[in-house]
Amino acid sequence: MAFCKGCGKELEEGAKFCTSCGKAVDENTENTAAGNTQDEFTKKFNEFTDTEDKTAEFEKEDIAANKVYALLSYISILFLVPLIAAPKSKYARYHANQGLTLFICEVAYNIVRGILLRILRMISGFLLTGIISFVTGIAGLLFVVFAIVGIINAAQGYAKDLPIIGKIKILK
Repeated sequence: MAFCKGCGKELEEGAKFCTSCGKAVDENTENTAAGNTQDEFTKKFNEFTDTEDKTAEFEKEDIAANKVYALLSYISILFLVPLIAAPKSKYARYHANQGLTLFICEVAYNIVRGILLRILRMISGFLLTGIISFVTGIAGLLFVVFAIVGIINAAQGYAKDLPIIGKIKILK
């Protein structure tokens, strides 16, 4: 059975157009509902990571010469490396700012999480605290996703803001 890529409704055999949304049926029509789910996830992920591209603001030579430093910016305290090793590189500084912002947000998240879990442990005991700890730990993986997005952008020579936190400017 085939499903419409536009609305996800099941299509009749041999249909040229979707009876629900009117979209033309082509050879790219998904054959399973799981395919639509994967397309939806990919679309949502791309929307989430599609932030402002500032690559044109940097010289190609600067980007090529400082990609490695830019990559290191997203690995914890290593955001300091481009500031020390390439202090005149605007590209490295841009990624160092993104890495510093990520680092500060992650540290703040973990401090707040730790305090709340200690308070919760005093109030409710270990079971609820364990569940909340697990859930907030999973939520903390968002920082890993941000780091991966930043590393991919830097490796490809892009200067794109991180999702959600990328607009924060700490370094000038």
